[in-house]
Amino acid sequence: MAAVAAELRRSGFRVTGSDSGIYPPVSTFLEGQGISICDGFDPANIPWDSLIVVGNAISRGNVELEAAMDRRLPLISLPDLISRRYLTGRRPLVIAGTHGKTTTTAMTAHILRMAGRDPGWMVGGMPLDLEYPCWMGEGEEFIIEGDEYDCAWFDKRPKFYHYQPNIAVITAVEFDHADIYPDIEAVEAVFRRFAGLLPRSGRLIINGDDPRALAVAEAAPCPVETFGEGENCNWRLADLTESGAETVRGEFVTPDGERGVIELGMIGCYNLRNALAALAASAVVGVEPDEALAALPSFRGIARRLQLAEDTGGIAVWDDFAHHPTAIAGTLNALRRRYPDRRLWALFEPRSNTLVRRYFTAELTEVFAIADRVVIGPIHRREMIPENERLDTRTVAEELERRGLTAVAVDSFDDVVQAVVGELRVGDVVVVMSNGGFGGVKERVVEMARQMDVNKLKIKN
Repeated sequence: MAAVAAELRRSGFRVTGSDSGIYPPVSTFLEGQGISICDGFDPANIPWDSLIVVGNAISRGNVELEAAMDRRLPLISLPDLISRRYLTGRRPLVIAGTHGKTTTTAMTAHILRMAGRDPGWMVGGMPLDLEYPCWMGEGEEFIIEGDEYDCAWFDKRPKFYHYQPNIAVITAVEFDHADIYPDIEAVEAVFRRFAGLLPRSGRLIINGDDPRALAVAEAAPCPVETFGEGENCNWRLADLTESGAETVRGEFVTPDGERGVIELGMIGCYNLRNALAALAASAVVGVEPDEALAALPSFRGIARRLQLAEDTGGIAVWDDFAHHPTAIAGTLNALRRRYPDRRLWALFEPRSNTLVRRYFTAELTEVFAIADRVVIGPIHRREMIPENERLDTRTVAEELERRGLTAVAVDSFDDVVQAVVGELRVGDVVVVMSNGGFGGVKERVVEMARQMDVNKLKIKN
């Protein structure tokens, strides 16, 4: 919503909006774009001559929505608006999948731009290398992140059904969005229908190591290419290594059998998979692998996707958006490789509609065991989740304790910080994981780290 709002304002439209609980980096981005957002909802916020873009978090009963309907103002979902404004007459390159789609979208846009193209793009996050998360562009290609979540209360279709894919990437097919999908079969079904939207002249690029992605590809009426580590993948990662403190490196083989090396200025071996998908997608639109590889070292990623928030010289604090066990495992493994001899803290807010539920209890226990100390914060909107469906955070913490970790589940943001106070020491690495604001926990931990006397011991990074 923020990305499109900013693009519309740059194009001369008058843009206003309302939300609740606004937090950085979106809040600061909107402020920098000159867009004022009302914190909270009031019918007085709505101009009488507006087109109302309704987000999927807004439901009947919202006072602004009801006022707009009483006034008979036109309503549109964000995906419908995106399709009409940005995609008609273009060549949409849609990046979908359970993990990595935001990074892969921004990475592909970065490659095309560095190769001299003028693509449009829409990224569902705040890219560190692109000036804006949404850009019209003058070129034929429009690169867009395709989400399987629904559009609005009046349009329950997945967002990516609107996006007219000509080229599509599917990074993975796993269970997510437990509030709208009952099981993994339902998730697989919407990806299968998405693959079926491609024209015969299009291209589908999928994770060849993911059996469900391979199953989804059967519905595609166009050629299919695969990427991954498996011997049968068209684009194959042959070697994955951390090549330095802040970088990752991987060798790969193209469909033509040519070998190359991916160098990224960011950590996390999973980002090599994202890069390989971006290479494959870029090649379809005519960017040579050498051109793409030249662009990748300058790509810095997305805000809050394993982003270093502070390094005092003795304590490192990282910020991460991880809200699925697979993503959490990728984050913790990346930090474990980056800091093999340092104590790793994981501070986690169960906030997504999937992780506030019990579905991944066992998986959470497994992935958090990668850390040394775990603090699980309060469940977001706990009162709205039926008790028999709600994640039992104490069960996760108790199982981690049985495995020899120090773990605790607490009921407030203050308690999260208190669990760190007095226990944090020079040499520690802390990752704060939430897809929301986490009650300012990251900022408070950063301040705690700054106040500690790190001059007594410097850790060699």
